[in-house]
Amino acid sequence: MCGRYVTPEESAMERYWHIGRGNAGRWIDRAYNVAPTSQVPMVLLNEAGEQEVVAARWGLIPFWWKMDKLPPMTFNARSEEAPTNPMWRDAIRHKRCLMPAAGWYEWNEKEPVKNSAGRAVNQPYYHHAIDEDLVAIAGIWSTWSPPEGEPITSCALLTKEAEGLVAAVHHRMPVILAPEQWATWLSPETSLELAYDTIALARQDFEAYRISTDVGRVRNQGAQLIEPI
Repeated sequence: MCGRYVTPEESAMERYWHIGRGNAGRWIDRAYNVAPTSQVPMVLLNEAGEQEVVAARWGLIPFWWKMDKLPPMTFNARSEEAPTNPMWRDAIRHKRCLMPAAGWYEWNEKEPVKNSAGRAVNQPYYHHAIDEDLVAIAGIWSTWSPPEGEPITSCALLTKEAEGLVAAVHHRMPVILAPEQWATWLSPETSLELAYDTIALARQDFEAYRISTDVGRVRNQGAQLIEPI
């Protein structure tokens, strides 16, 4: 499960994508400790067919949702189950997106440590691409219209079995696509089979290092969270 990550600098995203200013004028400052239900940057194809960054809620609400209480734990979608799981199966076919990130956090359950309060916790690690300040996580999105209020655009990131150095920390990892795969993933013309061919070729070239347990508190922010210890 990937439940926390770091959003990239806006200047890094501008190197690849048009930055949209829609969503009622909302935008997202860089965050070093993004948690589910936060507003996050998401890349999709706009009406002109351009790859555009917009704001979305992290935690997918499917368009057909009818209950008053929003669905819990919909920030990760297991790629192996997405085509058949009712929560994801429409979006994986018709509404694929990218979620820009500088890196992500995982906690190693086999490495207990004490936090600043003296409590036993798992050791957190920061994962990122070597010599790059941005990666693109494969995601899915939806727009839900509540009984009252404005429509809500939301998203979930896809996960897969961890490989390489990541597997030493956690058994799951985000599906991260290389730039040459982005257009295929985002295109509504791409079949489900071809979309899954891109997942099979997802990137594995990452490094990880130990960081402070301060990242365990969502309210903690700042570049010090990703400093190695």
